[in-house]
Amino acid sequence: MLENLKTRFAAYDDLAIGLSDSALDARIDVPKHKSLKEHLWCVVGARESHADALEAGVWQGFNCSMTAYSADDFRTALTSSADRVVQVAHTIQDWTDEHDRLLATICEHEVMHEGQIIRHVYAMNETLPASWKWA
Repeated sequence: MLENLKTRFAAYDDLAIGLSDSALDARIDVPKHKSLKEHLWCVVGARESHADALEAGVWQGFNCSMTAYSADDFRTALTSSADRVVQVAHTIQDWTDEHDRLLATICEHEVMHEGQIIRHVYAMNETLPASWKWA
């Protein structure tokens, strides 16, 4: 599962390469739609929160450390949050069923946002990197 998650992390890094500040704020005209900025903030926060949970062995609540939201900030935060999840997972000595559940939950979260981001990007008449295999 960790290898699959690393592939999803890399896909987000590929997306971030082409991000612009204006693209982060763009919205499509549908109810309850989130901008890329909102989606990516949630992705980063979930990664950070799941890394904390993996380390503790139990969910610790949601937290996102981001305080600035430019395209460069997201490129950095996406990479560092992914690296931390992988690093923490590799340091766990006593892997439990709860660790499995936490890893499955972060995988689900990544893919759920991927689907919404695909919809958003296509609605903006933009393209996605080839690594976005669902697109």
